[in-house]
Amino acid sequence: MKEIIAFEDFYRRESVEFFKGFVNPSVGVTCMVNGSKCLQRAKALNEKFFHHYLHAILRAVNEIEELHYRFSPTGDIVRYDRIDVITPIKLPGQKHFTTMKFAYTPSRKDFITAINSAIDEAQDLSSFGVEDALNEFNVVLLSATPNLPFTSLTCTQRHSNGNDYPLLNVGQMGADGRMPLAISVHHAFVDGEHLAKFYQLVQKYLDCDTE
Repeated sequence: MKEIIAFEDFYRRESVEFFKGFVNPSVGVTCMVNGSKCLQRAKALNEKFFHHYLHAILRAVNEIEELHYRFSPTGDIVRYDRIDVITPIKLPGQKHFTTMKFAYTPSRKDFITAINSAIDEAQDLSSFGVEDALNEFNVVLLSATPNLPFTSLTCTQRHSNGNDYPLLNVGQMGADGRMPLAISVHHAFVDGEHLAKFYQLVQKYLDCDTE
């Protein structure tokens, strides 16, 4: 579900006015999170670490109000009630990555089950077909670079007035369990205090053993 927000009623209308003329209105940060407990949980369940931290990050995204807002192609301010994820997946037998879309559900177990089913059923998907076919922007894009221990990241930008949705990347986990998590958002909607809360929630759900 989505709601078109009247500009005059939007509580961040001054930020929208300020940043709409910027050549680059995106703001990006990279912070370290600790995935040790998440990795232990995934191993104990014989499940993929990526699937577990993907759910933790997406759960945090859905709990930050400001990460639910987007600009429509016509420039309207839109609020989506649920944010899903698109992510590059290397399917069995393929040398390239294929971007797939997974719906968010609060249940980690249901989320991971749905991912595994979608991957098992996927056939002959193009690399960027899912992104090109998007007609709603109720997503974030999360990429994983598990062999890259980066400390900062500059994201691509599709339009001169910012991206259609937030971009995230998770890097290599170190021996101490710490791994970089980068996020790029539109500054008209998201400030530093919201990003700080996002990282706090990510860590909370990485550590969480319960559904």
